[in-house]
Amino acid sequence: MAKGPTTNVSNAKLKHLLKLADTYCIKAENGEWDVEKGTYQAIKKAVDNVKTEMFKQSRQRRKTMKIDYIADQERREFQKQQFEREMEM
Repeated sequence: MAKGPTTNVSNAKLKHLLKLADTYCIKAENGEWDVEKGTYQAIKKAVDNVKTEMFKQSRQRRKTMKIDYIADQERREFQKQQFEREMEM
């Protein structure tokens, strides 16, 4: 299945739109503004979608660690002592 069209919009620009949409929703919920029900629901849904997309853009990718297994007992002791010395510093 083919992907739909995509756009590149920075999170900084999306934050301005979120602020505006949140203000609209808060004013409508508090009864300060008389708004149409359909418009309110559409804006509320759009806010959720934008927040989801912002999270996708800002999430951290998985990072790997370099870990080597030490089979030799003598080398393990040496490594342990060296690690303890480094941790004291």
